Amino acid sequence: MIAGGVRVEACQACAEQFGVADIIKRIGVDVKYMGEPLTAYLKNDEKVLTM
Repeated sequence: MIAGGVRVEACQACAEQFGVADIIKRIGVDVKYMGEPLTAYLKNDEKVLTM
C-alpha cells in the first residue's frame, strides 16, 4: 500500500501496547496518537480503513 502511494498511519498507543511501534515505523508507517486525527477524518467524511 505504501509503495502504491497510500498514506498508512497507526495509533501510537496501540503500536506500543503490541510492541511493534519501532518495527512499523521502519517500514514507513506514520505512527502517532490518533484520537484527534481520526476525529477530523470522520468529520471531513474522508475514507478510512481500520483493522
